[in-house]
Order: sequence, then structure tokens, then C-alpha cells
Amino acid sequence: MGQIISAVVAFGVFLSLFFFSILLAKPCRGGANRYMALFVLSAGLSISYEVLFPTGLYRRLPFFVKTYIPPQFLLGPLLFFYVSAITEPSFRFTKRMLLHFLPFLVSLLYLAPFFLESAQAKIAFVQSTVTPARPSSAEEWLIWLSLQASLWAYSLLALRKYREYGQMIKETVSDISRYVWNWLHIFLVCIQGMLIAFLGLDLLMLNGVPLVAFNPIISLGMTGSIVFLGWRGLLRLDYISPAPPEERLRPSQAEERSSGEWEALFAQAEGATRARALFRSPELTLPELAQALGYSRTELSKIVNLGGGMNFYDFINKLRVEDARRRLEAGDCSSVLDAALESGFNTKSTFHEAFKKWTGMTPSAYRKQHAIAEASGATRPY
Repeated sequence: MGQIISAVVAFGVFLSLFFFSILLAKPCRGGANRYMALFVLSAGLSISYEVLFPTGLYRRLPFFVKTYIPPQFLLGPLLFFYVSAITEPSFRFTKRMLLHFLPFLVSLLYLAPFFLESAQAKIAFVQSTVTPARPSSAEEWLIWLSLQASLWAYSLLALRKYREYGQMIKETVSDISRYVWNWLHIFLVCIQGMLIAFLGLDLLMLNGVPLVAFNPIISLGMTGSIVFLGWRGLLRLDYISPAPPEERLRPSQAEERSSGEWEALFAQAEGATRARALFRSPELTLPELAQALGYSRTELSKIVNLGGGMNFYDFINKLRVEDARRRLEAGDCSSVLDAALESGFNTKSTFHEAFKKWTGMTPSAYRKQHAIAEASGATRPY
């Protein structure tokens, strides 16, 4: 079994080198692909121990022992830079950002004495310490907890960037599924899930289970991540390097109209959008709707924000939900998905999320409740 795991991990290390070379050559806004390439490479190097130790390869390549530790401290900063490059059109790497690599540098300095030891000393170290029955040493605890702290800090920073990006694109587009939003969501959820799993490992280690016992699990998980990230980078590049989102429009501090006037303008714009069914265009954007209604882009943004008290994304999807609700009530759609698509939604998940937000229940539950109410002669619930 150990040999099979080593073979799988070795394949993952090879893939990290392959994806690194491919992603590095692909242009992307803000250098996002470069950060992803380095992230994948660092992940591959970080799990090379699962190839060195079980196979006995460390005897032939003793200079590789512990070289897998410093790359682990690159994962957090590279994750943050990748998300920053994707979500900020003006993102540029500056000299000041080199401070983010201090943990990596500290790990190199800390391990430098070991790297300078002889090959025989490194082989002897592995044979005397890398055993499943050996309790985790103070050094292992230090490195392990430092790595988790780094990943937690940078994943939370990246999560904040992700949320800010979501608010930004919702000011301009009505369909976020074709932007990098969904990809970042999956990516960050996986990172958070991994960190939560690490906390579980911490509890087991406190009860005497050595860290080395979890190496196969960690290595296989990282291998899966490398395959997933590389596949996304090669086959679904639109998710990694989307077109830059349009500039978010913020209302000025001093507005020339009263709140009542903004509300009246919003009611007018909402009525025209509903009457002409403009919301049914799946990829409708703020500039497109502004042109159709005869407003400037800036003015329509203010009308929606100040008059409606919502962003453009919610404005359009609220109208789509109303339209889908009428279709479900009329029974002129063979399925809930048909109602969603005909109302302008691009994906079932987005439809379910918006429908529940504006009606308080799922589309299926709403359809069932309406059917029951109609059969009993009661009025519709909304």
C-alpha cells in the first residue's frame, strides 16, 4: 500500500512541475497565473517526502531531506497574491510585498545547519526519526503549527478579497457564474476545509499520534489539489483569468436629489425593465441596461443603489424571481429549471439562491405550496 501511495504522490510531484511550466507561460492579468504556477510547484515540492522516505530514495538523494519544508511557507503568500491578482485589476507586485516571504526565509535559515551536514548524517537522521511509532518532536510541532498559522492568516486575507470582489461585480453584472467568483469560492472552500482537517490532526497529535502517521493522508490530499488546480488552469482557463470586471460605481457623498426623487426614478426604471422583460437576458450588465433605458451608466448605478437600496445583481435577479414565480404559479413550465432559464437565470444554483432570498423558500417548495393552496381554493402566499 505504501508503494502505491508513493507512486501516486510521485505522479503528483511530476504534475506540479508540468503544470508549473505550462501556467508560467500563459499570460494572465496581474500575473495571476504566475502565482498559481508557483503555488502548484510549492505544493508538489511540499509532498516530496512521501516519495523520499517510503521508497528509500533518501539514501540516494540525501540532500533532499527537509528541503520540502521551506516551500510549505510559500503556499500562504502565493494563495493571497493569486486571489489579489484575480480580484484587483490594478494589482502589481511591489518590493514591500517581499516581507510576506519572511517565514520562508526564516525556515531556510533555521534549517541551514541541517542542510550543511554530511549525506551520512542526513541518512542517519531519517533512519532514527522518521518512524510511525515516534512521537512528534518539538521541532515538528513548531514547523507544523507555524505552517497552519501562515495558511490561516493568508486564507482569511484571501477570503476578504474574494468577498470584496463579489460585491464589486454585483454592482455591474446580473450573472456571476461566468466570472471567476465561483472558481474562487471552490478554491477557498477547499483551503478552509483542509485547515479545519488540520485542526483535527492537531487533536490526534495531542493524544500521542505522531505527525508522520498522517503523511500519506496529507500527501494524497495535496496530490488531488495539484491535479484539480492544474486541470482548472489548463482546461478551464476562463475561470483563472477572466475578463476584468467592470469598474464599480460608488455614489458620491453629496447627491443632488432627495431620497424620494431617487426612489421615484428607481420605480420608473424598475417598471420599464419589467415591462420590456429586459431582465430575461442571461448576461445582462449595467451598461447594457442603462443604454436600453436611456440612462448613463453612472446615473443608473445611483438609481439602483440609492433609490432601490440594492446592487445591480440583486435588482435584476429580484425581477427574474418574480417572473419565475409567475411561471411556476401558471404551470406553463415543465420543470423548475425551465422556469429559471426562461426567466433569465443561467444556472440552477444561482436561481435557487435568489429564489430563496426573495421568497423565503426553495422553488420546489414554493411550487408545491402553491399547488396545495390552489387545490384548496386559498389565495397564493405571495
